[in-house]
Amino acid sequence: MSNSSNAGVDYVVLALVIFMTILGRRGVRQSRVANLNKGERQRPILITWLDPVLAVLFVGSVLWGLITSDVGRLVIAIVGGTAGVPLGVVRARTMYVRAVKPYKSVVFRRSTLEYGLLSVLLVLRIIESSIAKLHNDVATYALTGLIAFALVESVARTFNIGLRYHRDTRPAVNEEV
Repeated sequence: MSNSSNAGVDYVVLALVIFMTILGRRGVRQSRVANLNKGERQRPILITWLDPVLAVLFVGSVLWGLITSDVGRLVIAIVGGTAGVPLGVVRARTMYVRAVKPYKSVVFRRSTLEYGLLSVLLVLRIIESSIAKLHNDVATYALTGLIAFALVESVARTFNIGLRYHRDTRPAVNEEV
């Protein structure tokens, strides 16, 4: 990818992060007045749906460069992605508490793993040019597997949370928000 297209992606990522921050602040305001248990937070469902998009924008070009340069890396990416699916499903089950459909929001249990994965994606995006210059096969294979794992985990988690959100027919607990 050329630098000009990376700059374009960077602007899209910045705009998406700002938009998600605004939505997140709305979720924080809703959480303050909602009937939530300790360790729970209310979050607009749109943020959840945008998570994998942000992940792809952060490291998609890195993964693409790695898997298109070597068939072995493609296989490792498939293995890493396959391993990401069950973790995404488990995380969705663990995080999801209930839907708050009147506000198009979801109640989640807090998870430090969520912030850790976002930090890893950010670091990978920052060191993207260094990754492209790696000549150590073991490091690039491991990196390929980890990136694919993180991307597929995000998609699987979002898909499962979306399914649960749409299937959740319980009345909202915090109707007064």
